[in-house]
Amino acid sequence: MKYEKFFNTSVQRQGNWVNYASKTKSKITNPRRRIIFFVLFISVILLVSTAFTLDYEKNFYGSVPEKQQAMTGLIVPLYFDPNGSWGELISIHREYPDVPMVVIINPENGSGNNVSDSYVHWAQMMKSSGIIVLGYIYTSYGKRSPDTIEQQALNYSAWYKVDGIFLDEVSDNSSEAQFYHNLASSIRALGMGYIVGNPGTYSPNSISSCFNVTVLYENPGLPVPGSFASIVNGNPRSNSSMISFNVPYLELSWFSSATKYFSFVYITNLGLPNPYCGLPSYILNETRMLSLQ
Repeated sequence: MKYEKFFNTSVQRQGNWVNYASKTKSKITNPRRRIIFFVLFISVILLVSTAFTLDYEKNFYGSVPEKQQAMTGLIVPLYFDPNGSWGELISIHREYPDVPMVVIINPENGSGNNVSDSYVHWAQMMKSSGIIVLGYIYTSYGKRSPDTIEQQALNYSAWYKVDGIFLDEVSDNSSEAQFYHNLASSIRALGMGYIVGNPGTYSPNSISSCFNVTVLYENPGLPVPGSFASIVNGNPRSNSSMISFNVPYLELSWFSSATKYFSFVYITNLGLPNPYCGLPSYILNETRMLSLQ
Protein backbone atom coordinates (compact mmCIF):
# COMPACT_ATOMS: atom_id res chain seq x y z
CA MET A 1 0.00 0.00 0.00
CA LYS A 2 1.07 3.57 -0.60
CA TYR A 3 0.77 4.39 3.07
CA GLU A 4 3.01 1.44 4.07
CA LYS A 5 5.56 2.35 1.44
CA PHE A 6 5.60 5.91 2.64
CA PHE A 7 5.87 4.82 6.26
CA ASN A 8 8.75 2.41 5.64
CA THR A 9 10.58 4.98 3.55
CA SER A 10 10.04 7.58 6.24
CA VAL A 11 11.47 5.30 8.91
CA GLN A 12 14.49 4.61 6.76
CA ARG A 13 15.02 8.30 6.08
CA GLN A 14 14.53 9.09 9.73
CA GLY A 15 17.24 6.59 10.61
CA ASN A 16 19.57 8.14 8.06
CA TRP A 17 18.83 11.59 9.46
CA VAL A 18 19.59 10.45 13.02
CA ASN A 19 22.94 9.05 11.88
CA TYR A 20 23.69 12.26 9.96
CA ALA A 21 22.67 14.42 12.91
CA SER A 22 24.90 12.41 15.24
CA LYS A 23 27.87 12.85 12.93
CA THR A 24 27.13 16.55 12.49
CA LYS A 25 26.82 17.03 16.24
CA SER A 26 30.18 15.41 16.79
CA LYS A 27 31.70 17.72 14.20
CA ILE A 28 30.18 20.85 15.73
CA THR A 29 31.35 19.89 19.22
CA ASN A 30 34.90 20.21 17.91
CA PRO A 31 36.02 23.59 19.41
CA ARG A 32 37.46 24.99 16.19
CA ARG A 33 34.46 23.95 14.10
CA ARG A 34 32.11 25.26 16.77
CA ILE A 35 33.71 28.72 16.49
CA ILE A 36 33.47 28.65 12.69
CA PHE A 37 29.83 27.59 12.89
CA PHE A 38 29.07 30.42 15.37
CA VAL A 39 30.75 33.05 13.15
CA LEU A 40 28.80 31.86 10.10
CA PHE A 41 25.56 31.94 12.08
CA ILE A 42 26.15 35.53 13.27
CA SER A 43 27.07 36.61 9.71
CA VAL A 44 23.76 35.31 8.36
CA ILE A 45 21.84 37.13 11.12
CA LEU A 46 23.62 40.41 10.32
CA LEU A 47 22.94 40.10 6.59
CA VAL A 48 19.24 39.47 7.17
CA SER A 49 19.05 42.36 9.66
CA THR A 50 20.75 44.77 7.24
CA ALA A 51 18.42 43.81 4.39
CA PHE A 52 15.38 44.35 6.62
CA THR A 53 16.66 47.75 7.78
CA LEU A 54 17.29 48.99 4.24
CA ASP A 55 13.86 47.82 3.14
CA TYR A 56 12.24 49.61 6.10
CA GLU A 57 14.11 52.83 5.35
CA LYS A 58 13.11 52.65 1.71
CA ASN A 59 9.45 52.33 2.65
CA PHE A 60 9.57 55.00 5.34
CA TYR A 61 11.73 57.63 3.68
CA GLY A 62 10.70 57.15 0.06
CA SER A 63 14.13 55.92 -0.97
CA VAL A 64 17.39 55.34 0.84
CA PRO A 65 19.59 57.52 -1.44
CA GLU A 66 17.60 60.68 -0.54
CA LYS A 67 18.01 60.00 3.17
CA GLN A 68 21.76 59.49 2.76
CA GLN A 69 22.16 62.32 0.25
CA ALA A 70 25.62 63.90 0.17
CA MET A 71 25.37 66.60 -2.53
CA THR A 72 23.09 69.57 -1.90
CA GLY A 73 20.19 69.59 -4.35
CA LEU A 74 17.55 71.93 -5.75
CA ILE A 75 13.99 72.15 -4.42
CA VAL A 76 11.96 73.97 -7.09
CA PRO A 77 8.41 75.32 -6.52
CA LEU A 78 6.56 75.07 -9.85
CA TYR A 79 3.55 77.21 -8.98
CA PHE A 80 2.59 77.70 -12.61
CA ASP A 81 1.03 75.49 -15.25
CA PRO A 82 3.25 73.25 -17.39
CA ASN A 83 5.14 75.04 -20.15
CA GLY A 84 8.57 75.01 -21.75
CA SER A 85 10.22 75.74 -18.39
CA TRP A 86 9.24 72.29 -17.16
CA GLY A 87 11.05 70.77 -20.11
CA GLU A 88 14.04 73.02 -19.37
CA LEU A 89 14.27 71.57 -15.86
CA ILE A 90 14.30 68.05 -17.26
CA SER A 91 17.11 68.99 -19.65
CA ILE A 92 19.11 70.58 -16.82
CA HIS A 93 18.71 67.51 -14.63
CA ARG A 94 19.89 65.29 -17.46
CA GLU A 95 22.95 67.51 -17.85
CA TYR A 96 23.66 67.48 -14.09
CA PRO A 97 22.18 64.17 -12.87
CA ASP A 98 24.33 64.14 -9.71
CA VAL A 99 22.53 67.23 -8.37
CA PRO A 100 19.36 65.95 -6.63
CA MET A 101 16.24 67.75 -7.79
CA VAL A 102 12.84 68.01 -6.13
CA VAL A 103 9.96 69.85 -7.81
CA ILE A 104 6.67 70.90 -6.23
CA ILE A 105 3.61 70.90 -8.46
CA ASN A 106 0.61 73.03 -7.53
CA PRO A 107 -2.34 72.70 -9.94
CA GLU A 108 -4.94 74.73 -8.00
CA ASN A 109 -3.43 75.88 -4.72
CA GLY A 110 -3.43 72.18 -3.99
CA SER A 111 -4.53 69.17 -5.99
CA GLY A 112 -7.84 70.73 -7.04
CA ASN A 113 -10.98 68.70 -7.60
CA ASN A 114 -10.27 67.45 -11.11
CA VAL A 115 -7.31 65.76 -12.74
CA SER A 116 -5.26 67.70 -15.32
CA ASP A 117 -3.94 65.67 -18.26
CA SER A 118 -1.12 68.18 -18.75
CA TYR A 119 0.06 67.76 -15.16
CA VAL A 120 -0.19 63.97 -15.48
CA HIS A 121 2.05 64.03 -18.55
CA TRP A 122 4.70 66.34 -17.13
CA ALA A 123 4.76 64.77 -13.67
CA GLN A 124 5.52 61.40 -15.23
CA MET A 125 8.11 62.93 -17.58
CA MET A 126 9.93 64.39 -14.58
CA LYS A 127 9.76 61.19 -12.58
CA SER A 128 11.10 59.25 -15.55
CA SER A 129 14.05 61.66 -15.62
CA GLY A 130 14.91 60.97 -11.98
CA ILE A 131 13.32 64.11 -10.52
CA ILE A 132 11.39 63.76 -7.25
CA VAL A 133 7.85 65.14 -7.68
CA LEU A 134 5.88 66.46 -4.70
CA GLY A 135 2.32 67.78 -4.49
CA TYR A 136 1.63 71.12 -2.77
CA ILE A 137 -0.83 71.29 0.16
CA TYR A 138 -1.14 74.13 2.68
CA THR A 139 -1.90 73.31 6.32
CA SER A 140 -2.92 76.74 7.74
CA TYR A 141 -0.34 76.37 10.53
CA GLY A 142 -2.01 73.28 11.95
CA LYS A 143 -5.57 74.62 11.75
CA ARG A 144 -6.72 73.08 8.48
CA SER A 145 -8.89 69.96 8.55
CA PRO A 146 -6.72 66.80 8.42
CA ASP A 147 -9.44 65.11 6.35
CA THR A 148 -9.18 67.83 3.69
CA ILE A 149 -5.40 67.57 3.60
CA GLU A 150 -5.48 63.78 3.36
CA GLN A 151 -8.04 63.91 0.54
CA GLN A 152 -5.77 66.23 -1.42
CA ALA A 153 -2.83 63.91 -0.77
CA LEU A 154 -4.93 61.02 -2.05
CA ASN A 155 -5.78 63.02 -5.19
CA TYR A 156 -2.10 63.69 -5.87
CA SER A 157 -1.28 60.02 -5.43
CA ALA A 158 -4.12 58.74 -7.60
CA TRP A 159 -3.87 61.33 -10.38
CA TYR A 160 -0.21 62.30 -10.62
CA LYS A 161 1.60 59.40 -8.92
CA VAL A 162 3.72 61.86 -6.94
CA ASP A 163 6.61 60.70 -4.76
CA GLY A 164 5.43 62.70 -1.78
CA ILE A 165 3.87 65.88 -0.44
CA PHE A 166 5.08 69.43 0.23
CA LEU A 167 3.25 70.75 3.29
CA ASP A 168 3.15 74.55 3.33
CA GLU A 169 2.24 76.94 6.14
CA VAL A 170 3.67 74.60 8.75
CA SER A 171 3.43 75.84 12.33
CA ASP A 172 6.59 76.54 14.32
CA ASN A 173 4.69 76.02 17.58
CA SER A 174 5.47 72.75 19.36
CA SER A 175 1.84 72.52 20.49
CA GLU A 176 0.99 71.48 16.90
CA ALA A 177 3.52 68.63 16.83
CA GLN A 178 0.90 65.89 17.18
CA PHE A 179 -1.08 67.35 14.28
CA TYR A 180 1.93 67.03 11.95
CA HIS A 181 2.98 63.66 13.32
CA ASN A 182 -0.48 62.23 12.58
CA LEU A 183 -0.59 63.94 9.19
CA ALA A 184 2.81 62.62 8.11
CA SER A 185 1.86 59.10 9.21
CA SER A 186 -1.37 59.25 7.20
CA ILE A 187 0.41 60.49 4.07
CA ARG A 188 3.08 57.79 4.31
CA ALA A 189 0.36 55.19 4.79
CA LEU A 190 -0.95 56.25 1.37
CA GLY A 191 2.39 55.23 -0.13
CA MET A 192 4.02 58.67 -0.36
CA GLY A 193 7.16 58.40 1.72
CA TYR A 194 8.83 61.73 0.93
CA ILE A 195 7.46 64.71 2.86
CA VAL A 196 8.82 68.27 2.98
CA GLY A 197 7.47 70.69 5.59
CA ASN A 198 7.70 74.46 5.18
CA PRO A 199 7.48 76.62 8.30
CA GLY A 200 9.81 79.09 6.54
CA THR A 201 11.69 79.54 9.80
CA TYR A 202 13.18 77.43 12.56
CA SER A 203 10.79 74.76 13.79
CA PRO A 204 11.23 72.63 16.94
CA ASN A 205 12.50 69.10 16.48
CA SER A 206 9.12 67.71 17.53
CA ILE A 207 7.75 69.11 14.25
CA SER A 208 10.73 69.04 11.87
CA SER A 209 11.36 65.37 12.70
CA CYS A 210 8.01 64.54 11.07
CA PHE A 211 9.47 65.44 7.67
CA ASN A 212 12.25 64.19 5.43
CA VAL A 213 13.26 67.80 4.80
CA THR A 214 12.22 71.07 6.49
CA VAL A 215 12.37 74.53 4.89
CA LEU A 216 13.90 76.62 7.68
CA TYR A 217 14.25 79.85 5.72
CA GLU A 218 11.97 81.41 3.08
CA ASN A 219 12.64 85.12 2.65
CA PRO A 220 13.78 87.75 0.15
CA GLY A 221 17.54 88.07 -0.22
CA LEU A 222 20.33 85.67 0.62
CA PRO A 223 21.19 85.09 4.27
CA VAL A 224 24.85 85.74 5.00
CA PRO A 225 26.95 82.61 5.63
CA GLY A 226 27.54 83.70 9.21
CA SER A 227 23.82 83.25 9.92
CA PHE A 228 23.53 79.66 8.67
CA ALA A 229 24.21 78.10 12.07
CA SER A 230 21.48 80.16 13.73
CA ILE A 231 19.01 79.38 10.91
CA VAL A 232 19.35 75.62 11.29
CA ASN A 233 19.78 75.94 15.07
CA GLY A 234 21.10 72.41 15.49
CA ASN A 235 18.78 70.83 12.92
CA PRO A 236 20.73 68.18 10.96
CA ARG A 237 21.87 69.11 7.46
CA SER A 238 19.98 66.15 5.98
CA ASN A 239 16.71 67.67 7.23
CA SER A 240 17.46 71.35 6.50
CA SER A 241 16.65 73.38 3.39
CA MET A 242 16.17 77.03 2.47
CA ILE A 243 14.51 79.18 -0.19
CA SER A 244 15.48 82.75 -1.13
CA PHE A 245 13.75 85.00 -3.66
CA ASN A 246 14.43 88.43 -5.13
CA VAL A 247 18.14 87.60 -5.44
CA PRO A 248 19.62 89.42 -8.47
CA TYR A 249 22.79 87.33 -8.89
CA LEU A 250 24.61 84.27 -7.54
CA GLU A 251 28.01 83.83 -5.92
CA LEU A 252 29.88 80.53 -5.98
CA SER A 253 31.42 81.21 -2.56
CA TRP A 254 27.93 81.46 -1.03
CA PHE A 255 27.07 77.95 -2.24
CA SER A 256 30.34 76.62 -0.83
CA SER A 257 29.20 77.71 2.63
CA ALA A 258 25.49 76.91 2.28
CA THR A 259 26.02 73.31 1.23
CA LYS A 260 27.58 72.58 4.61
CA TYR A 261 24.26 73.35 6.33
CA PHE A 262 21.48 72.59 3.83
CA SER A 263 20.60 69.47 1.86
CA PHE A 264 18.36 71.47 -0.51
CA VAL A 265 18.31 75.11 -1.60
CA TYR A 266 16.45 77.24 -4.12
CA ILE A 267 17.43 80.75 -5.15
CA THR A 268 15.45 82.87 -7.62
CA ASN A 269 15.68 86.40 -8.98
CA LEU A 270 11.87 86.62 -9.11
CA GLY A 271 10.05 88.47 -6.35
CA LEU A 272 6.65 89.12 -4.82
CA PRO A 273 3.72 88.79 -5.30
CA ASN A 274 4.64 85.31 -6.65
CA PRO A 275 8.35 84.49 -6.85
CA TYR A 276 7.45 80.98 -8.02
CA CYS A 277 5.51 81.91 -11.17
CA GLY A 278 8.49 80.91 -13.32
CA LEU A 279 12.07 79.72 -13.17
CA PRO A 280 14.96 82.02 -12.24
CA SER A 281 16.90 83.38 -15.19
CA TYR A 282 20.06 81.72 -13.81
CA ILE A 283 18.60 78.25 -13.06
CA LEU A 284 21.22 76.51 -15.24
CA ASN A 285 24.07 78.35 -13.52
CA GLU A 286 22.55 77.63 -10.10
CA THR A 287 22.57 73.91 -10.84
CA ARG A 288 26.11 74.10 -12.18
CA MET A 289 27.32 75.84 -9.01
CA LEU A 290 25.78 73.11 -6.87
CA SER A 291 27.47 70.46 -9.00
CA LEU A 292 30.86 72.03 -8.19
CA GLN A 293 30.48 71.60 -4.42
